[in-house]
Amino acid sequence: MAGTDFGSVPSLKQLAYDNLKQRIIEGELKPGFRLREEDLSTEMNISRAPIREALNMLERDGFTTIVPRKGAIVAEVVKEDIYYIWEMRALLEPYAARLSTELVPLEKTAEVKKRLLTVLDHPEDLPRYVNSDLEVHQMLADYLENRFLKNTLENMKAHSLRIRWAAEYDNEDMQASIVEAATREHMEIVCALEKREQDLVYQVVKQHVENSAKRLMGANYVNQKK
Repeated sequence: MAGTDFGSVPSLKQLAYDNLKQRIIEGELKPGFRLREEDLSTEMNISRAPIREALNMLERDGFTTIVPRKGAIVAEVVKEDIYYIWEMRALLEPYAARLSTELVPLEKTAEVKKRLLTVLDHPEDLPRYVNSDLEVHQMLADYLENRFLKNTLENMKAHSLRIRWAAEYDNEDMQASIVEAATREHMEIVCALEKREQDLVYQVVKQHVENSAKRLMGANYVNQKK
């Protein structure tokens, strides 16, 4: 059709991929759940070919496992993965943050700081905390010019979210304490950005990622493999 920008229309396989990945991240599709092409094709009202491509893409990115003669299943949550994912984050995020130090607008840091203060007032509100956490880390990636680094960070973020939503702590007080500690670390990151001090930004981001890994290693996980 004349005038249609086909470059802006996502492909069916991309739409299927995005839908399934989001459901895996949020825990709707549990670890070990079998993803049947026929069922998904009926549910999404598309042919099996883009579903199959989407499942292959999800396996490539670590969200599914394709088992011979059984098909695709949602990848398990393994504590070993926390170590590997947060190891990658500890290597890449501080570097990305250093690059972003002078690029993040001060208006943006001021907005984020206000939301972090609200989280500190309501540490029991987990969705509010998760949104603030996403905003801080997204801010460090949004202004990067290196699209390859941005894409890698985006994949790490998706896996981090999945693990975070699957985490269960022994009681609400422990969860609130963890939210408060993490949010104070986010505040340190934002304050360092406002000072435009690259080395300080690097250090506080690295420390935050390392602390985050320690906190998550102490959590329990649904359907976790040993």
